[in-house]
Amino acid sequence: MSLLKKGATLTSTLENYTVIKPLGEGGQGEVYLVHAESGDYAVKWFYKRMATEAQYHAIESLVEQGAPSEQFIWPMAIVENDSEDQFGYVMPLIDSRYYQKLTRFFSGELTFKSYEKLIEACMQMVQSFYTLHLSGLCYRDISFGNLFVNFKTGDVRICDNDNVTYDSLKSVEDNWGTYGFMAPEVIIGDAPPSTATDLFSLSVVLFRMLYRQHPLQGRREYEIDILDEAAFMSLYGTHPLYIFDPIDATNRPVKGVQDIAEFYCSILPQAVNDAFERAFTSGIKVPEERLRESEWMQLLTTLKYNITYCLHCGKQVFYDASIIRDKKALPACVHCGKAVDRLPVRMKVGERIIVLNYDTELMMDVLTPLDMTAYQTTFGSIVQHPRHPEIWGLKNHSEYVWQYTTQEGETRTIEKNGVVPLRHGMMINFGDSMGVIRF
Repeated sequence: MSLLKKGATLTSTLENYTVIKPLGEGGQGEVYLVHAESGDYAVKWFYKRMATEAQYHAIESLVEQGAPSEQFIWPMAIVENDSEDQFGYVMPLIDSRYYQKLTRFFSGELTFKSYEKLIEACMQMVQSFYTLHLSGLCYRDISFGNLFVNFKTGDVRICDNDNVTYDSLKSVEDNWGTYGFMAPEVIIGDAPPSTATDLFSLSVVLFRMLYRQHPLQGRREYEIDILDEAAFMSLYGTHPLYIFDPIDATNRPVKGVQDIAEFYCSILPQAVNDAFERAFTSGIKVPEERLRESEWMQLLTTLKYNITYCLHCGKQVFYDASIIRDKKALPACVHCGKAVDRLPVRMKVGERIIVLNYDTELMMDVLTPLDMTAYQTTFGSIVQHPRHPEIWGLKNHSEYVWQYTTQEGETRTIEKNGVVPLRHGMMINFGDSMGVIRF
């Protein structure tokens, strides 16, 4: 039975809203589609047991503070009716034509258009929680039920933001969250939710997106007959064990049952595997060892620019300079199994290798990897000669003037919208950074 009837009127300090229909329900309340003069919105209406004075003041505080970024579907105003003991809040409406729950990715219903879009979604999540934490807030209950994604673009929306609170909780009685995402210290009652526990939850989300499996669900979970409260407490709280723990192999993925992570472990660059090993070994027990958002962003930026295409089957694969350095050869394509006999076109900027493909877009994070928002701004792209597609050039999309030296030794400049033809050994001066082209 719905808490609010169709046609009911809700009021706020902004405007009045008419209830159109229910959209869903959860443990705290029900969500409705509402209409106002300014357009359509969503309202979360709390159950009586959740409509406390503390909750009311918490929502008031969030409304006053405002959304940290556009990714957060943030409370706009408290809404009320003639009830004395219930209330809710109005928020922007998620456009279901474009945004779908991330859970549909793991069920196999939807997939990302490309690895670039998958990584874009990961980067937006990292940047969103960085902005939230920078505001002195923590989310408390990061899980897939609260995450929506545009699978074509990688754009992210984060809902249920009444979970958000100040990163200053002292009492463990304030704990809540979702098993499988909560940090172990929260589950066992040793610490309240905080920025540090958010970082653990974020690492779980990123692992599941990149490896398609949970980092703690291996043989131990498979051998449990009944997944009850005690089982969850052991798996995620008192005895969590990474499925790729380098010392203890008792929780490895079960062959043919839950082993998809092994495939992705074999194709992702070693630096990515190393980062998650840290996150789920030392980072499980020592919050200070968890990767911060800036570290994730640099890692994801590198991963994005390591995407290339198999010369035989055309599918996306990852270039891993460390493997080539160690084995002195390129690994075979994981999709078609054929040997790769030619390195992709690359550009070295500082210590980083940027793989250049026919469709590569270069963002400012190539030049300023420590800037958490640099991935949002294009500064260059690969273009092909209209009559000779085998000839590639780098187009300047920025306001900066680039310089390069021709084969004849002449120095030339490339202004905005200009194109420099690429050749092996070429050095391009971007201002504060130098790029070296390698074929």
